[in-house]
Amino acid sequence: MLQNMAGDARGRMLAAAFEIATRDGVDAVSTRAVCTAAGVQAPSLYHHFGDRAGLIRTVVDTAFEEYFHRKDAVIAADDADPRARVAAGWDAHVAFALTYPGLYPAMYPTSGPLPAQVERSGALLRAGFDELEQAGALRPGITAALATNALRAALRGVAHAVAANPASDDNTWTSAVVRDALIKALVADPERD
Repeated sequence: MLQNMAGDARGRMLAAAFEIATRDGVDAVSTRAVCTAAGVQAPSLYHHFGDRAGLIRTVVDTAFEEYFHRKDAVIAADDADPRARVAAGWDAHVAFALTYPGLYPAMYPTSGPLPAQVERSGALLRAGFDELEQAGALRPGITAALATNALRAALRGVAHAVAANPASDDNTWTSAVVRDALIKALVADPERD
């Protein structure tokens, strides 16, 4: 991802901001730190991004591009087992939060306005549950809307938790326990139901 950003001054600044945000969070992305890391003067940052807020928006947009690229790969795999499909989408989301722990909270803030891309993410999730509902793969009484809302709430909670402490040995287990319990509650088990 970062390799595609390096090159011209704009790309170097974006790569520097992306790296700082991933490692330390977007609050650590200062004009001075980015310009120093990119080897440019502050006017260059203002020319390309308008201000620090414009730079942060561009970093978040770039992170979402990577996120959707990864999600597209999961969707392309399209496992026939509905439980495996939901689990693969969950795991890709959590893996993204672990890969970009400082950026994840800016992409999925817990308060304030949400980036527009969050709606696209939700639409992808809803489309998957719509397909499962139409195929009769959801548990009785579970609608696509309910499944979407439940999974989004649980997934964001787990992703924020692992992003806050990416080095924790418990991250894999925490994610798996919540994921599996939620899938069991939402998706029918064709061997048992």
